[in-house]
Amino acid sequence: MAGAADKPPACFSEPLMQRDVVDQRIRQIGLAKAGREMKVAAILFTYRCTISCRHCLFACTRARPDVVMDPHRCVRYLGQLHELGRVVHVAGGEPMLYWDVLAETLQLADERHLSPHFIETNCSFAKDDAVVRQRFGYFKQRGVLGVLLSADPYHQQSVPPGNFIRARRIARQVFGQENVWATDASDEQVRDYAEIARDEARLSEYVRTSPPMFVGRACAELARFVEPAPIDQIPPMRAWTGGPRPRHCAAEFDADEIWEVHVDPYDNVQTNCGVILGKADRVAVRELMARGLREANFVTGILSQEGPWGLAEFARREHGFQVPETARQKCELCYLTRRFLRPHYGEVLGPAEIYE
Repeated sequence: MAGAADKPPACFSEPLMQRDVVDQRIRQIGLAKAGREMKVAAILFTYRCTISCRHCLFACTRARPDVVMDPHRCVRYLGQLHELGRVVHVAGGEPMLYWDVLAETLQLADERHLSPHFIETNCSFAKDDAVVRQRFGYFKQRGVLGVLLSADPYHQQSVPPGNFIRARRIARQVFGQENVWATDASDEQVRDYAEIARDEARLSEYVRTSPPMFVGRACAELARFVEPAPIDQIPPMRAWTGGPRPRHCAAEFDADEIWEVHVDPYDNVQTNCGVILGKADRVAVRELMARGLREANFVTGILSQEGPWGLAEFARREHGFQVPETARQKCELCYLTRRFLRPHYGEVLGPAEIYE
């Protein structure tokens, strides 16, 4: 078994060099700041989750197929993501749902010097101090530098606030506060998230003032709280990062500007939830990005040049799509159009979990 001081195989030299650069930056300024500065890349370990958040872009739930990325494949893709010079993490779904698989993955990754920088979790596992200390301690032992802990009214509808509060407290002890990517809300405010989730009026106000992107389950369950506009008058909205963007979506398929790139358990490479850019088992992620994501397929081409309005017109012209008269966001118009087109273009619009 390789030790921390052993020389890694030559095939891992490039991702190792990039990982060292990112590691150094995280140690200088902390995990969250480094993530925002260098952007992120993720393994979507599974689409299964312990909960079913109403804002979930991927529509994750425990009812999803029992599919998880196997450890050896995951480590191979971690190597691909480290080549990008981004902050790399393992997310889901809920990675903790498959603890044994995750633990084996982190062991293999550590042996190859390819550990992710952080693990993302909804804290549903954090029912007592002992299990949290054991798992976070294992992360640190295996070269993981921190964690991202989710908390908001959507998560706290199902996850007890005490779980998050416990996980945040222990994570700060294990990794240092600067390496815990989580809300700074007080314990009392986190407890109030659960109250917001139970109060329809307060939840409605929360959605209106801080709307998620109406994609996946958010489209089905939260869009109703926001007043729609005629599709030619949809107001500007933020993209994944940064301020309001133009009608087209070119920035969302720009390798230098995109906030996040994912590889999922079906080998799909995505930057935008549900638009498949390629297969990581056929072409490495860095090569896909170098080729140009705007030209990855006809959907990214249309969205980059004309935005969702162009995709909706294509769907109307080619397949009889009835373009809605109103929408809340251009992301909602895009998702509704893509959901209609998926039966015709399943190799580009997938996986099924996001559109069901």
